[in-house]
Amino acid sequence: MGNVGNGAGRLSTGKIWAFSIGTLGEYFVYFLFFNYFLYYLTDYVGIAPAIAGAILSFAMIWDAITDPVVGYINDTSKNPNGRRRPMMIKTIIPFIITYGLCFIRPNIEMGPALYIYYGFVALAFWLCFTCVQVPFYGLLPEIAHHETDRLKIRQAMAFIGNGGNSAIGLVPITLELVIKLGFDEMAAWSITMFVLGTIGALGFVATYYASKGMETPIDQVVRPKSNIFATYLKVIKLNGYLPVVLLYMLSTVAINIVFASIMYVGGEKLQLPAGQLSIVMSAYTFSGVIFVPLITLLSKRFGSLKSFKGSLIVALVAYIAIGIVGVNSFGIMLVHGVLTGGCFVLFTAYTYVLFYEICDLAYLKTNEQLEGSVISFATFGYKVGAAISGLSMGLALTIIGYDGTVEVKSVEMLSKLDGLITFIPAALIVAIFALLCLYPIKPKSYEAIKAAKVAKEEGREYSIAEFEHLL
Repeated sequence: MGNVGNGAGRLSTGKIWAFSIGTLGEYFVYFLFFNYFLYYLTDYVGIAPAIAGAILSFAMIWDAITDPVVGYINDTSKNPNGRRRPMMIKTIIPFIITYGLCFIRPNIEMGPALYIYYGFVALAFWLCFTCVQVPFYGLLPEIAHHETDRLKIRQAMAFIGNGGNSAIGLVPITLELVIKLGFDEMAAWSITMFVLGTIGALGFVATYYASKGMETPIDQVVRPKSNIFATYLKVIKLNGYLPVVLLYMLSTVAINIVFASIMYVGGEKLQLPAGQLSIVMSAYTFSGVIFVPLITLLSKRFGSLKSFKGSLIVALVAYIAIGIVGVNSFGIMLVHGVLTGGCFVLFTAYTYVLFYEICDLAYLKTNEQLEGSVISFATFGYKVGAAISGLSMGLALTIIGYDGTVEVKSVEMLSKLDGLITFIPAALIVAIFALLCLYPIKPKSYEAIKAAKVAKEEGREYSIAEFEHLL
């Protein structure tokens, strides 16, 4: 196959799937955290929703700030063992420990000290998350130089990530089982989340070993020539980059609000038993696997850009329809879960296709390999979106009068939870569609960009006529 890390040859199916196992750490642990952390703080620790949302938001804002720094460090690394993989493997143990600490109730009285504890451990966890996520995504455009390979990797990542996410649906049943073994509720949360977090982290370990020898040789890396601020200024100025970062941020807000609301709507409003609640959770996570084949099929038929727009329109109509009908039964919530799982898979896959197109444009424009910087500033937007969603959830729960410490909650208050998973994401989808219309790299231009990139790597002459307006 040739030197994969240096752009020669295509990736084998085995390499594609082996690399993609890292998605267990990225998708699985991410959604474990966002599905349960806020609910754990409000309904088990007893922290007020506004404060719990602020804790989550604070950690995510700090994490967003560190993303560009980690990306720049990753791009400029001179580690003889590679730029990406060493950072991943060194962060695994801290990743597991800090995640487990997020679901431990320390012997601290309710008040500022307890809030600081959860803020600190959440901040530490998300910093570790960034140190494995940025090099993981930075590896992808470095080892896969063909659009088809990149789509196949995204497809494999979606399948593995959503397949692994099915375990998220097992949390209610697992908690019930651990409690039956004699542990109290708080210990059951700690044990369950620590074990699942460890399983997710092992996905990154698998990618580390599967990608051995696939990175660009360290003596062939074209590093950023500028300091961190000048480098990110170059990235931000790339044609079409900011609209994609913003739409990624808004899609993160929409998806996170929906996922963070599942336990409130299913567990509190509908009062679903543990078994049905686990099925609902699985519908939101594992159902995305059903849509994975559509990623490549739609892209081949209509192109990634048109497929993305079509997916947004379908999702908008469906969310509005469900909002009008109301989320009043187990069946309706299952349908909503399948829809959301599909949206997440398609939106994420097509968004990253756009980012990787911009990575190729960046290489031609700057003559530097800026994959880590392009992806890390994108994850900056993603983390800002996560911070906004956490703060928004806390404020929304406060506004509607939700109190996790009250045993019996009013029907009027619970009925207002529907808007969190229907009309709010629908409004955000409208904004995402508007931003997508601003994306300037059209299919014909990108074909020319790909051809020029290959020619440049091979030392041949190439034309920029088809995409000169983008440089």
